[in-house]
Amino acid sequence: MSKLSTNDSKAVQKRHKCQKCGKYYIGYPALSRKDNKTNICPECGVAEALDIFLSIQQ
Repeated sequence: MSKLSTNDSKAVQKRHKCQKCGKYYIGYPALSRKDNKTNICPECGVAEALDIFLSIQQ
């Protein structure tokens, strides 16, 4: 087996700071549904989607 080198793009992932909650996350951002241009963490993205879904259901 070979080890992944640090030059491998799959091995190196950048930390991002969520513009909504301020937490750091690794991976792909979610696009805010509030303004359709702000990158936020996946947790905040799910929370925004659920807020909208639940407000429609009422």
